[in-house]
Amino acid sequence: MRVTNITTTSFTQPMAPMYRRRFKGEQEIVLVRVVTDEGLEGYAMARAHGGTTGRVISESIITTLKPRVVGQNPLNREKVWQSLWQLEHGGYVPIFAISAVDVALWDLAGKILHAPVYQLIGGYRGCIPAYASSSFLDDTDAYLHDVDAALRHGFRAYKIHPFQDSPRDVELCRAVREVVGGKVPLMLDVVSAYDRVNALKVGRALEELDFLWYEEPLPHYDIQGYVELSRALDIPITGAETIAGSVYSAALFARANALDMIMCDVYWKGGITGMLKTACLCEAMGLKITSHHGASPAMNFANLHVLCGISNADFIEVLVPEEEYNYGLQSYLKLDTDGLIHVPQVPGLGIEIDWDYVKSHTTGEM
Repeated sequence: MRVTNITTTSFTQPMAPMYRRRFKGEQEIVLVRVVTDEGLEGYAMARAHGGTTGRVISESIITTLKPRVVGQNPLNREKVWQSLWQLEHGGYVPIFAISAVDVALWDLAGKILHAPVYQLIGGYRGCIPAYASSSFLDDTDAYLHDVDAALRHGFRAYKIHPFQDSPRDVELCRAVREVVGGKVPLMLDVVSAYDRVNALKVGRALEELDFLWYEEPLPHYDIQGYVELSRALDIPITGAETIAGSVYSAALFARANALDMIMCDVYWKGGITGMLKTACLCEAMGLKITSHHGASPAMNFANLHVLCGISNADFIEVLVPEEEYNYGLQSYLKLDTDGLIHVPQVPGLGIEIDWDYVKSHTTGEM
């Protein structure tokens, strides 16, 4: 069996709530389709970043990556990944393009071998707890409404993306903790907004409030700052979410004892292959990974498969309200009554494309 073609279809979607403050208008999603000579197809999605168009990622996939993949055995994922990863150095292609091709190859592998992807990875479990992850909201009342809705929906844990102003953020965290009580796991994701002094102050407040983890308090290139912060605080600190370099940059943080956990997802880490490498690195060093959203519903299915295939992760991130982040598929991740999400028990990723939706929103094909 050989890969015979890769195609992309860009389609529009309303800008997700998480990004509406920074980027106006709509976002474009790129559906990636990898085709074999035996008629099987694998799928993934890439999200255009920074207000760019889907054509930006599509051109990288079609003009730069496709020639390295066509003709290859789709089961030789490591060989293909290494070939594509050579282009990440220097920024010759965005990592998101590599990630999408890799995820589509894993989807293909599951279909070829008649197994769910998580079983190809290791088959550690069939489900994993989910945590609800907020957008950046306008005021404390909006957060209290949001966490109430998430808990009523069935989530058992909640992550705050705050105002990014340290005094207000502490008061917000106190208000949320007071409302949900002491048993609901809470997390704070600052998205690299603090300097070292404010990061320490907020961290100490989070310890008093018994938060589960403290995410990206410092700019992600400040490795020494993370080393010192991790030494000063007892609350677990996680990060290295969007830093370039995938497993290789994660290794720098791990070796330096700069983080207690590493943020990880298929989109920012170079696909399932890159995320799995990162998870194995962390396991070998006694670290857990913390789930970051996969940037699209298809890629979050891929996240789910990795997280259910490995042992050193406790949650999957789900951005809320969920309906704002669901598009292009016929079905989406579903929370059960115990706050768990179950991995599909069908070959591949278990995603089915909603072709009518995609075609009605298409902006370009390559």
